[in-house]
Amino acid sequence: MEYEYDETEYCAADERRCIVLVIYDITDDKRRTKMVRCLERYGVRVQKSAFEAFLTERRYNELIERTTRLIDPHTDSLRVYLLANHTSVRSWGVGDRHIEDIIIF
Repeated sequence: MEYEYDETEYCAADERRCIVLVIYDITDDKRRTKMVRCLERYGVRVQKSAFEAFLTERRYNELIERTTRLIDPHTDSLRVYLLANHTSVRSWGVGDRHIEDIIIF
């Protein structure tokens, strides 16, 4: 049986928002700066090359479209993770920039 991908499966019940983790490695300073500016519109920086966000499906799709255009696939990498709601996920961090604790059961 072939599995059909359903984006709503990865969304928290609270306002149908997805917990998203974005990790990147960009070699060019100018492209990296553009990526940071882009990601700051969607979430908070939690490490030098990592952002987390709590997004609606529309905002998630927008983020994917915009970030993909900023990457040079020959030299850069971009990873975007949707944290599934069918497992227990807890977001926790220490530092000055972190979105609120989010728990999905």
